[in-house]
Amino acid sequence: MWFMKKYEALDKINYSLKNEQAQVITPKGETYEEHVDRLKKILINSIIEPVKVQLTSTCVKEGDFDLYKNAVVWAIARKKDNWLLTIEGENEFALGFGRVADNIMMHGFSSSDVLGEWCA
Repeated sequence: MWFMKKYEALDKINYSLKNEQAQVITPKGETYEEHVDRLKKILINSIIEPVKVQLTSTCVKEGDFDLYKNAVVWAIARKKDNWLLTIEGENEFALGFGRVADNIMMHGFSSSDVLGEWCA
């Protein structure tokens, strides 16, 4: 059985940060660049040792739940009950919610924009 390592999660996150323009809403009084830099720091500080998760539900039925439910999914960052999810071997990210890794509700949608998904 293969286990994702923390450095692999960091590599995957950094790849997305370098190759995707973050689709985030910039608060009034802040520039896009300042906002993205702040969000990046929060994300990097939230990286965890990857944990395999079990998705049990979704907020949005028309989203990407089936794609994730039928794949190996890892949580690679966590802040309280928010989990950054990724599909093993894919450049896809999604936001999940839950207290424990074996009962995660998926926000519903996913993309290759790690920051956009983390801040959904």
